[in-house]
Amino acid sequence: MAFRAWIGEALRFSIIAMAGAACVAAGAVAAKPAVAPTVISAPMGETEARLPCNRGGSPFCELRLYQIMVGTFVDGSPEHNPIGGYGPGPHTGDIKGVIQALDGIKAMGFNAVWLTPIFDSAAGSPQHRHSGEKVVNPRLDGTGYYPRDYFKVDPQFGTAQDVRDLIAAARLRDLRIIFDGVFGHHKGNVTPSPSGLVPAASRRPDDYFNNPTTYPGEVVDFDNPKSLAFYDEVARYWIDVYGIDGWRLDQAYQVPNRPLARLVKSISAASKDQGRLGYVVGEIWGTAERIRASLGTTQEPALPSAFDFPTRYALVQILATGEDGTKGKPAATLQEAWAMGAHASYPDHAIMNLMLGNHDLVRFGDLIQRAGKGGPRSEAYWARHRLAFTFMAAWSGPITTYYGEEVGAEVAGFSLKIRQNCGELQKCDDHIARNMVKLPGINAKDREVLPKALALRDYLTELMALRKVSPALYAGARTHLYSDQHLYVDLKTLGAEKFVFVMNVSDLPRTISVTPSALSEVELTDAERVIGDIQVQTSASGLTIDLPPLSTGIVRIQTSGAAARP
Repeated sequence: MAFRAWIGEALRFSIIAMAGAACVAAGAVAAKPAVAPTVISAPMGETEARLPCNRGGSPFCELRLYQIMVGTFVDGSPEHNPIGGYGPGPHTGDIKGVIQALDGIKAMGFNAVWLTPIFDSAAGSPQHRHSGEKVVNPRLDGTGYYPRDYFKVDPQFGTAQDVRDLIAAARLRDLRIIFDGVFGHHKGNVTPSPSGLVPAASRRPDDYFNNPTTYPGEVVDFDNPKSLAFYDEVARYWIDVYGIDGWRLDQAYQVPNRPLARLVKSISAASKDQGRLGYVVGEIWGTAERIRASLGTTQEPALPSAFDFPTRYALVQILATGEDGTKGKPAATLQEAWAMGAHASYPDHAIMNLMLGNHDLVRFGDLIQRAGKGGPRSEAYWARHRLAFTFMAAWSGPITTYYGEEVGAEVAGFSLKIRQNCGELQKCDDHIARNMVKLPGINAKDREVLPKALALRDYLTELMALRKVSPALYAGARTHLYSDQHLYVDLKTLGAEKFVFVMNVSDLPRTISVTPSALSEVELTDAERVIGDIQVQTSASGLTIDLPPLSTGIVRIQTSGAAARP
């Protein structure tokens, strides 16, 4: 009850402001013929209560990660600068910059920070390619994604003491630190581990996309047991010596399932010994089928958690456009078999992590503009961010926010896809989001960003606060109530706690009527909006929700027959 009072007071002014802005943005839309109410008398889908984050079954479900590309985040020290990097930059970020940002990250409600790799890349020295050719690539060295010494901090980013200071500062703020594990490829000529191990290099051309002469380094051969032994030593070293809380595995498909499963078990054991979290999440960039392959099976689990790229693509295709140009998809796309519908086919241990963007994707703000839906001077731009953030807040499982999304960041002068010479211009889709952003409270003053950017950050902060104290949102059974071209409605339940998430992606106001039968209850006793720009009423006939154009919200409901915890 204390949180209800607090959230109501905290949201009063922001909700009024957003609702007013939505009405102004609607303008002539309000004069259009009213749309008939949508009546929901029965759920469209079965209740999902099998995966860990649909049944409150894992501490990983409540993770709220903030992703940082170290080299383009915050410049905390002139002594450490990457020698290059892909994307518009500038590339002057470092570990001290991350430390300086921790208070701001904590204030927004995040509880974990994922850093891109900080292993020593021997920047400026040649790559040792599978073909035998040696090539110097300062841009690649600046990313950290092709390491040479896995047991040393890259001086481009800082020192070993900086990492110790980071871990200590994070612990004081109850923040987890997740490192980026590049365990499937490297720069070549890898420095031996403290026990004298080095990984074996693959000799299979298909591991190099059938072009070993251009692959920027070597791919690891896990058929050789020395490779697993080496990376097991790497993973445990950063947990045992520094106390990190887990690993994000880059291109996790490069590690076959059996060695991957053994690596996960070793990370879990080391983390338990050190009192750390032990989260492992993999990047499997592809279809649900490809993700499922690396998750393993219920009987033989491999990867425990993976980023939900399919659902992310569905979300941006509805609210903006995918990088491939797909746009204008109906809200119901989220339920399709290739998106969230794929969860039914994942093994029982699968924990899906949802993100909106990352360092390899186009910023959401630019995708909105690419779709022709308005820029930062339009209300629709900010409304679409609120829709995406609210959907993520109601996600059963961990969520990841890429730095800058909290203020609706874009890349100035870029939105349309550049099809020729994008590399020379440093504006390719797969690295355009590696840009420095003015982040109020971290590296900028409030006056240096648009007021609407500040309002968006505050809205995200309110969402994170709500999610923190509402287990049904991050670890509740999900029942899909309704979706069509414009509307999307889910019910989240954990014990007696129930929430309804709604969004309207159209430019017309909509009304939803939810009958008690849709909630599997005899009587709806109370309902309150806890966040969003919607209006809620209850009556004997059920729940009525009015949604302005491009609006979203979360409703807490109380019923007479609370369901048992799934």
